[in-house]
Amino acid sequence: MVDRRALVVYATSEGHTALVAERIADVLRRPINDVHSDVHIDVDVRSAQHGPSPEGYDVVVAGGPIHAGHHARHLVSWLERYAAELEAVPTALFQVSLTSASDDEAHDRTAHELLAHLEEGTGFDPDVVGLFAGALMYTRYGWFKRHLMRAIARREGGDTDTGSDHDYTDWDAVESFATDVAALAAAARRPAGRG
Repeated sequence: MVDRRALVVYATSEGHTALVAERIADVLRRPINDVHSDVHIDVDVRSAQHGPSPEGYDVVVAGGPIHAGHHARHLVSWLERYAAELEAVPTALFQVSLTSASDDEAHDRTAHELLAHLEEGTGFDPDVVGLFAGALMYTRYGWFKRHLMRAIARREGGDTDTGSDHDYTDWDAVESFATDVAALAAAARRPAGRG
């Protein structure tokens, strides 16, 4: 049995991105496939606010939501703090936004521009990228944000029923992304002196 260590670091506001991070971790913990069935991945899932150094991990996954056109502050800070360590390990990034809920060229371009802005601002250059639609978490928003998000959803053709939450995430795409990360972990070369 070959052991690998994975770190999944995430930022979240209303908890939806935490669900995405946990789903990624669940997939990483499964036997990878027939080719790599002898690989076991031990996964640590941590909030970016208190995320550890990526040193000692075989693969690192980082992710967070987009709010008001910006990545979560804690995720950006974590990526900046550990930029040098991240260059030494295979990495993946997932971005969760309502921009990715609309399947058209303009929204796709915006999602990629947000990703490029993060990469340029932090120097983080992931090997695998996942751009996932998020959720309207109306029941977790305060009064102002609930009404603002409803107005945006109305303009974009989204759900406006504020009495419930609306999940737009393609969970199959999340699992496919995690499978790609698992393959990256299986192929990772371990530094000398480690297992």
